[in-house]
Amino acid sequence: MKYLTLSILFVASLMGLRGQQSVVDPIQAYSESITADDMKAHLYFLADDLLEGRETGERGQHLASIYIRAHFMRLGLLPGNPTDQTYFQKFYLNKSKVNAATINMNGEEFEFGKGFVGSASMPSEMTADLVFAGFGLSKEGYDNLAGVDLTNKVAIILSGTPEGMEAPEGNLFGQIKSLKARGEALIAKGAKGVIASIPDSVYKIMARYSRTRSTSISAKPQAEAPFLMFQDQDIANLLTKGKKSIPELREAMVSSATLPKTKLKKKNMVLKADVEFKSKSASNVLAYLEGTDKKDELLIITAHYDHVGIGRNKQVYNGADDDGSGTTAVLELAEAFVEAAKNGEGPRRSILFMTVSGEEKGLLGSEFYTDNPLYPLERTVADLNIDMIGRVDRRYEGNENEDNYIYLIGSDKLSTDLHELSEEANDKYTQLTLDYKYNDDKDPNRFYYRSDHYNFAKNNIPIIFYFNGTHEDYHQPGDDPDKIHYQKMENITRLVFATAWEVANREERIRVDKGE
Repeated sequence: MKYLTLSILFVASLMGLRGQQSVVDPIQAYSESITADDMKAHLYFLADDLLEGRETGERGQHLASIYIRAHFMRLGLLPGNPTDQTYFQKFYLNKSKVNAATINMNGEEFEFGKGFVGSASMPSEMTADLVFAGFGLSKEGYDNLAGVDLTNKVAIILSGTPEGMEAPEGNLFGQIKSLKARGEALIAKGAKGVIASIPDSVYKIMARYSRTRSTSISAKPQAEAPFLMFQDQDIANLLTKGKKSIPELREAMVSSATLPKTKLKKKNMVLKADVEFKSKSASNVLAYLEGTDKKDELLIITAHYDHVGIGRNKQVYNGADDDGSGTTAVLELAEAFVEAAKNGEGPRRSILFMTVSGEEKGLLGSEFYTDNPLYPLERTVADLNIDMIGRVDRRYEGNENEDNYIYLIGSDKLSTDLHELSEEANDKYTQLTLDYKYNDDKDPNRFYYRSDHYNFAKNNIPIIFYFNGTHEDYHQPGDDPDKIHYQKMENITRLVFATAWEVANREERIRVDKGE
């Protein structure tokens, strides 16, 4: 009788709360299910040596994917892949390793890793004519490709752009990414391959990297069209017989897209390569929470669950912060939203909780999703991406705010609505220090381009990237769960929840009102 009475009182109290819904703040109420203790429990498994560093395509990554799926299933979330009704979106990593390769151009032979570097994805043999394509740009107001026949030819392009010529000093990532994007566009137009001319200082860095790690990994089918990089001096000799330097050629094209005259006529290149190919499966893990009256619109919440695996010294790189912390946050956010839905307060818009793999290999899992979306990208209102929220960087170490700060990146790049909503959510619920240091377009670290949100942003989908900065254990074997600030993780994840709640439930969808 005692227990029956208590049960009746408990039910009555719940009914009383339901009757007072107008005064109970659901964000405050449901965010309380996000706790440091729960996050610690998840992370101590995900960052255990058993998972061998969760390298993409390896056993540990697959074990992590099973754990994440089990959590989503326990919550009762729908499979996120509507095509085959599973929680996985599978893709394949095509891995190639160059054992040896040579290129002969104009009678001069170059060796891979010494005379040229680039993609390890290349055919065993290839002969093709060469064509100069300037910066390789074709856009309104500036077209290097007018009258250039790319079909079955290897295109030579120069680094830099008419606007900036070179990316800021130290911005190696930005330079190479820009060149590769232009190279892919030329290959799509019919080029058989691309040779990029890069400054000697950049070439030396890339050559050193290629000699120690001559592999390339792609979520796309192995391309027979290679992307290769030569140093400026060698390309200058090829194009002008040394009479003009590459900086002079660049300068000539700053104000005019017309290609300067070169001596590149009826020359071809012969490539011979010994390349090993392997293919491994990987997957994104997705769960779907259907919305109510605006269910056709979708909010995506992402984190990458892969890391860098086991080092050459057999040490396990557990990646507790990078990005076990973000993955754990997604698991907790899913639980909070499910709890709300069970109480009749489900989100108006649908939510896709997605942990991706392949981020450490070049944002491959999120790229595969945006190239092969399971839900229309035009109906995707925003992506909230969480990558490293469990540690403290040197800037905040020892500071009274060390557990109450977060770097926000990208919130204002595409949408004023999203930025203002984020600020308001923080002011009302979490009062964290929102630091925009790395949101600066001129920041040499270019973090905006270095996590999975970028694949959504480049498709004109508003994003926020939550990030705590790097630390001494970044991509080191010391990134372990015992070093995580779990209260910090709880605080930040509650901010993400408050922001996600508003995005999912506001009357109007987030507007894109800024440049692409």
